[in-house]
Amino acid sequence: MVQRMGHAMGQERVHAWPAREDLHGGDAPRGGVTIMGGGDVTADLAGDAPQRAEAGHATYDNRVRFLILHGWQGSGPEHWQTWLAGRLRAAGHHVQYPELPACDEPCPDRWGIAFRSELGRLAARPDDERVVVAHSLGCVLWLREAANVAPSRRVDRVALVAPPCPGAAVPELAGFYPTGAEREAVALGARETRLVCTDNDPYCPGENAARFWAQPLGLTVDLLPGAGHINVEAGFGPWPEMEAWCLGERAALIPEPATA
Repeated sequence: MVQRMGHAMGQERVHAWPAREDLHGGDAPRGGVTIMGGGDVTADLAGDAPQRAEAGHATYDNRVRFLILHGWQGSGPEHWQTWLAGRLRAAGHHVQYPELPACDEPCPDRWGIAFRSELGRLAARPDDERVVVAHSLGCVLWLREAANVAPSRRVDRVALVAPPCPGAAVPELAGFYPTGAEREAVALGARETRLVCTDNDPYCPGENAARFWAQPLGLTVDLLPGAGHINVEAGFGPWPEMEAWCLGERAALIPEPATA
């Protein structure tokens, strides 16, 4: 059985192996790694659909604008992305949480067109901070499009949560690889790009997203051991750490240690 990337699917799928992407052609600088729950990291590690409408407010005093990108098959009502969108909107922030086209059978070209439109809306107020929060295939979408982000649309902060690796045996994802992502392009797309991943993501079989994506792209990593695909099945409905990061109240996405 294959788990749904946004929520449980419970449906048999024919396995197909997309062409492997080579992100390791050079000796790229490595980003820092933060680990949840301690431990050692080797030196190799560097119901409701998403809502189209943004919150309406009589006045707009906040200076942070958010774009939330879901993955394959979307994020359901219990998903942390839906929770996050609601929390940010309730606080009066500008939030774009689009339903990307045909999310069950995603097309990279159609997703790219939708992404560029959303990014244009995000940049409508040039003096505001811009934050992108992507999960799963939404991360791959960002990596595909980063090289095309114009300077006027550059994002301040990006969180890429649980990006799948090309080895994931899911035919619907194959067309998104190779991404063509390069360290320089990713750096130009956003001032800060943070990778949040685990060591047992079923969509990175035999891989570790930190090693596969962060090492060659020079990304900073928050590693959450044993957190699966960082979705509802892994216990990520409400995610206060992500909300705090979005609001600039914390630098990393790992939970703070409990105090006595």
